[in-house]
This record gives sequence, C-alpha cells and structure tokens, in this order.
Amino acid sequence: MTERTWTRRALLRGGAAAAATTVLAACADDGEITVETLAPPESVPTTGDPTPTATVVTTVAGEPPPTLADAADDAYVPPPHGAGEWATVAPADAGFTEEGIAALVDLVGSRASDSFILLRHGRIVAEAYWRGADQEWTRDIASCQKSVTSTLVGVARDEGLLGLDDTVTSYLGAGWSAAAEADEALITVRHLLTMTSGLGPLTLKAKTAPGEVWEYNTNAYQKLRPVLEAATGQDIDSLTRAWLLDTVGASEQATWRQRRTQDPTGDRLWGLELTVRDMARFGLMAMRGGMWGDTRVLPDGWLDESWTPIPQNAGYGYLWWLLGAISLSPGLPEDAVAALGAADQKIYVVPSIGLVCCRQGSAAGTETEAESPFDQALLEALLAAVAT
Repeated sequence: MTERTWTRRALLRGGAAAAATTVLAACADDGEITVETLAPPESVPTTGDPTPTATVVTTVAGEPPPTLADAADDAYVPPPHGAGEWATVAPADAGFTEEGIAALVDLVGSRASDSFILLRHGRIVAEAYWRGADQEWTRDIASCQKSVTSTLVGVARDEGLLGLDDTVTSYLGAGWSAAAEADEALITVRHLLTMTSGLGPLTLKAKTAPGEVWEYNTNAYQKLRPVLEAATGQDIDSLTRAWLLDTVGASEQATWRQRRTQDPTGDRLWGLELTVRDMARFGLMAMRGGMWGDTRVLPDGWLDESWTPIPQNAGYGYLWWLLGAISLSPGLPEDAVAALGAADQKIYVVPSIGLVCCRQGSAAGTETEAESPFDQALLEALLAAVAT
C-alpha cells in the first residue's frame, strides 16, 4: 500500500444540454452496457441551446458491471478527469430497483436541479443533467466547501502546521473579527470548526462565550481560509490542489474564487467551484475513510473525529452534518453524513453501505443556508429505491 508521506514541504499546483439526460447503467446479455434516457419533467425550466446533448456513461464493451458483492470487496476509484471512463453499475446490481432510481431522478429533476450523481461502491448508478449543465459544468458549491476545508485542517494538523486549540488570533493577529480584542483572543480553530465561536453570524461581534453554544456562522467559518494560508504559507487554491484535488483526479476547473460579498470586517468571502463529479470524488474519498485507492489522502482517524457529534449539537461535527445521528429519515444508517450548501448543494456520504450522492442546482424549495426540507424528501426517495 502506498502511504502518503506527511512532511512539511513546498506545495506545487499540479456543450449545453437544455433537457435532462439521465443515464442508468443496465447489463445486457453480452456484457455491454446499455443506457436509458429519461426526459426532464415539464415543470423544470431549461436554458441554453434547445437541442439536448446526451451525456453518455458507459463501461468498456464486453466488461459487465461487477456484482454488488464484488463492488463491496474492492477499492475501485475512477480514473483522473479526462483519463478514462468512470465505471457504471446497473441499479439491480447496486441494490436498487430501476423504477426506484427513475423516480429518484425524476424527483431531483423536478426541483430546479442542474446535476445529480449517485455512486455505489464508487461506480455510477445514475447521473443526470438539466438546464444546460453537463459533466464539465461547475458552480460554487456554497457551504459544501466547509467539509472540504475541514479535511484541509486535518492535514495541516497532522503535519504539525496548526493545532485545533490554537487561537485564531495567533495566525491572523488582532482585529480579525468585529469583537473586542480580549473576546476574539479566546476563539480557537476548534471553535470555527464546530460553529461554536460565540460570534454573531451577521455581526462577528461577541454574542456568547466561545464553546458554549452552536450557531451556524458562515462569516466566522470563512476565517479558516486565511488561518490555513498563514499556517502553511500557501494560498488556498494551491493547498487544496496539492493535498486533495490532484490526488482524487478532480477536473482542471475545480478552483477557489473570491465572491462579491464581504463579511462584517470587510473581508471578501470565498467560494469553491466544482463539477458534480468533483463533488462525488471528494465524497468517495471520505466514504473510504480518507483513502484514494492505495493512497492515504487524509490522516488516519481524522474523519472519525470529524464525524463525532459535538456536545453543543448532536447533528454536527467538524463542519460536517451528521444526518444519521439525528435520524433525519427512517432507515437512514447512523453513519450517514453530509456536506450541505445554500440552494441545496449536497454531498451525502454513507460509508456503511458504500453510498455517495451529490446534487447541484437552485434552491429546491425554501432558500436555506445549508440543510433544508429537500434533504428529507431526497433521502426518502433514495431509501425507497432500495430493492427489498
């Protein structure tokens, strides 16, 4: 097994579809893969070229998809972006019904979605695009980025570049928030990781003592980017490429960008732009406990720590939502976790059953910062698709 060497080192950066094209792998008698294309619901608005362009997901002709048992036993990872086809698996071989998967995709498509992908043991069960999106289409994944940042903090700690109980002020200096200097000096990296900084989300002024109360706070979280850059001496894009994206074979389009919005201190907020397949690669790496094939991407045990409920909120860890811990949907495994972003950007990860599910698009209903009623609807449709 190839293990990552954890040392301090210089980091080096390594057609429009107007209708939905859903590809469900099915195994023919000769071992070839056939595909089924589902039309988008009429209620979904479309943009761009009115001529739909199919996104074809296939495996090599003559190579049948593995059985579910085979898939569970291997450590399949897809080839790097642009270097080969991502393997597929038939819904039946992945433990689903074709009718259930079709209903799932129909639900997602009816809720202002742009892209969707479902993996079982690393292989694509279903993939769909609407409203002009395709496999190369990227968007700001909103607060899904928080879980990516969490993994970067884990690597930085393992390399001895920062500690979770270090104060934020020790990296950014006084004045990084709108709180009094004495109040902000008490806030640690751990507090930012767990949404317990005590700062007001809209003001960044001291509201409660650090560590006492959980309150979702994107403005406070965003200070982790400059903390990482100060601790490593590298910009966030180079850091993410070297420590994560290049290893999992993400697309060249995957990048951090400044947003137009600012926090109460006047600092610009940042967004991470990924394709839905890039999101799935990150989810697959997390599902495998921080491994990508034989390469260790994250320190051993970091995800177990990140997915342990914090005392202030049983449904939250280190910038991960712990959906299974709060029994969001009946039948959802206890180890189900998620990276969730505004307008229903989603990465679901369920290690115990080898499942990764990602969605991009506009808000599926009520606009929220992260979790939303659509989570329950989507998860219920996913569970309903499981073959009995």
